[in-house]
Amino acid sequence: MSGPDKTDADMQGVIPRVAQDVFTHAMEADESIEFAVECSFVEIYLERIRDLLDSTKTNLPVREDPKLGVYVQDATTVSVISAEEMLMVMQQGDSNRAVAATGMNEGSSRSHSLFSINIT
Repeated sequence: MSGPDKTDADMQGVIPRVAQDVFTHAMEADESIEFAVECSFVEIYLERIRDLLDSTKTNLPVREDPKLGVYVQDATTVSVISAEEMLMVMQQGDSNRAVAATGMNEGSSRSHSLFSINIT
């Protein structure tokens, strides 16, 4: 999802491309429209959800709200003002992921992660 090289446009994954598109479209929008962009990053590991942006938050509950939809309660959200800032948040979370060596990959992830972007 992130790609092998977030800085090389040809090697970027889906998330860096979306991050760039979000801010490109926001800059092209009418000046009367205001945007707020927030992101969060959690991982599911051993059937527990933990916050990758605040390692003190573990075993977070999943909730559902009629207005918010499905969300992870108490997950850290970070306001960002550029694609570069969003990718720095993603990189911070990546550094907190659970990884271990496998026979095929020296740094294989041992979890699933969810990087969320909320645009209002």
